[in-house]
Amino acid sequence: MKKVLIAVGILTSVMVACSPKASKTPAPPIATEAATTLVGTANTGGLLISSAKCTKCHGNKTDHVPKQTFTEQEKLMHAMAKKAKLSDQETADLMAYVMANAKK
Repeated sequence: MKKVLIAVGILTSVMVACSPKASKTPAPPIATEAATTLVGTANTGGLLISSAKCTKCHGNKTDHVPKQTFTEQEKLMHAMAKKAKLSDQETADLMAYVMANAKK
């Protein structure tokens, strides 16, 4: 009886070890940068500046935008957009507003 139980145990172990394994589900494809370019509108950017995302830190001040050129403000605006957790579209709108209203 012992020999039969040992043989069944060994046979079971071999069958489990040699059986095909379940394959892993393929990982979803890695998202690459979007090929489309977002186009912002100055009107929407103006509304965004008066929204809570910007007024939380700045109050209701927008008078600093026309005092500098767009190139002087571009890097700073991107940094502030990231800090304010703006979406890509909101950032595009903000940049369109700054470009339209910045010093020429």
